[in-house]
Amino acid sequence: MTKVLIWLTSGDRSKLMPGLLWGLNAKRRGWVDEVRVIVFGDSERTVMKDDELFGMVQEIEGTLFCRHVAEKDGTVEQLEQRGANVVYVGEPIAKAITEGFTVLTF
Repeated sequence: MTKVLIWLTSGDRSKLMPGLLWGLNAKRRGWVDEVRVIVFGDSERTVMKDDELFGMVQEIEGTLFCRHVAEKDGTVEQLEQRGANVVYVGEPIAKAITEGFTVLTF
């Protein structure tokens, strides 16, 4: 079973787009068995302000946004109103690693 965790950290849209496109295609075309996405740090700020990127991450079921970053930025409510799953991501990242997910960071 092939599992991939896409960990978005960059605030640069041009660096996030390849990871999201690959994740969406992997999911749609069955390249891997499971795709998870974590939106963290600067990427959270960028994705929140960009409707296209936000839609792409939300298309991948189970995408998580970092609650710590959202609390620091005062954006928890705004993200949740848009349908984002805002959680503390440390444990989900550790769990994915112990479950054998390959981590791709963009």
